Amino acid sequence: MMWRARASDAICGREEDGSAGVEMLIMATSAVALILTVVAGGRFVDGPAQANDAAYAAARAASLETTYGRGMTAGRTAATQSLAKRGKSCQNMSVSFGGTDFTPGGQVVAEVTCTVNLLDTGPLGRQLGLQPSTAFTERAVVPIETYRSAP
Repeated sequence: MMWRARASDAICGREEDGSAGVEMLIMATSAVALILTVVAGGRFVDGPAQANDAAYAAARAASLETTYGRGMTAGRTAATQSLAKRGKSCQNMSVSFGGTDFTPGGQVVAEVTCTVNLLDTGPLGRQLGLQPSTAFTERAVVPIETYRSAP
């Protein structure tokens, strides 16, 4: 009976010998492309979140200090520590404090820029249209206490 089914397939032109290898190749390539897309999507979602957390940590740490210089140092340290705890999606960080009014009742404005790197997705990532790296900038504003003592 098995022989008759195979013979009838051959007669009708439905010979399928060797197609399993081609199907496996197509499925494996699709699976790898899907995994790379998920990894890239995760990094693009997590990168701005990490930059935002680092910006808030920098602004908060700077607002707790009594002088501008110590505040900026504490802010940069806090941003670096925040990124170190969160993983490696966000790299090459820079922190700036433009627009900061470091007086009682003022505010600390911290801006963090970092880069999400997708070079490890390789040639398949380029074929999928993934950029090798993208920079994200996030900003946080934290008020300084009105009644704290001036330095």
